[in-house]
Amino acid sequence: MIIKERKIDDVSFINIDNQLGLVVVLCSFGASLYQIETFDNNNKHLEAILLTPNNLSDFYQSDAYFGKTIGRFSGRIKNAIATIDNVDYALDKNDSDTNSLHGGNNSLSYQNFDYSIFENNENVSIEFNYLEKENKLPGDVLYKITYQISKIQNDLTIYFEAKTNKNTIVNLTNHAYFNLSGNQKHTILDHKLKLFANKVTKLDNNLIPLEIEKVNKIMDFTKGHKINKYINDPSLQNHKAKGYDHCFIKTNPNEDIIAILHDKKSHRKLIVSTSYPAIVCYTYNYPVENIFSEKNITKHHAIALECQYIPNDLENAYLKKDELYKHYIKYSFKTK
Repeated sequence: MIIKERKIDDVSFINIDNQLGLVVVLCSFGASLYQIETFDNNNKHLEAILLTPNNLSDFYQSDAYFGKTIGRFSGRIKNAIATIDNVDYALDKNDSDTNSLHGGNNSLSYQNFDYSIFENNENVSIEFNYLEKENKLPGDVLYKITYQISKIQNDLTIYFEAKTNKNTIVNLTNHAYFNLSGNQKHTILDHKLKLFANKVTKLDNNLIPLEIEKVNKIMDFTKGHKINKYINDPSLQNHKAKGYDHCFIKTNPNEDIIAILHDKKSHRKLIVSTSYPAIVCYTYNYPVENIFSEKNITKHHAIALECQYIPNDLENAYLKKDELYKHYIKYSFKTK
């Protein structure tokens, strides 16, 4: 295992190479997953599989949340009003001037975390810590975001922990954008996606969940198929989503695996496991073109697989005073 640290101004970057074909770069700003590199099937090409801006100022400040930890509440909150213990809290309207998105303007994604490195015979763990003072929601919340990289297989696990001194809401995830083609050679439209989820949120035109329903033909990934199979269907393209930006709910809440993403050309496969009940799949429907002007990065050039509670579901995200919030997301990388 090779670990290298570098600092640019006050922001730290930690490079971890498990020497089995997995390289992970983490960043203290936003407790971020900055980059992942894996080999293709022939073990000839070690390539980047995350979409990340090259310019650091774009990475820090972009509202596309590249690889950032999302919180205090991931997803949208309708009308930017959170009702907690019968009290209404007004939040930032940072989504279409109507809803609150991903924790608002001063969310965890824009904070510089402290960190420590721990190592044993099987893993290296990078533990990021941050204390968020009361920020339009009740309670000071202490966060611990731990990235664990295995020495014995190509696994990366993110552990999310939080504790509050007042009753509040917490819904944490990571917003990495995956493209398994390697160095973004192609879009993700030919990637095959399988979801272990037979229910999905129906969305209004502001992308707020209206209800949970069984997957229909357009939303059914239970058997796995290419992302492009139905993405141009009018039900998606005539909607504000302009593609997939939906929350899928596990078929079996006791099962760990929730998603498998596969690129046939590179043979790279990503298996996503989680303790969360749901996953939001966002197919980069609104590309930030000025950020990637040096590359041919287009619409649907990556997919975010955000394991979390259902957006706008404040009841299940309710965290009591002194209660421990604890979840994980695991990424396993294969070539088959």
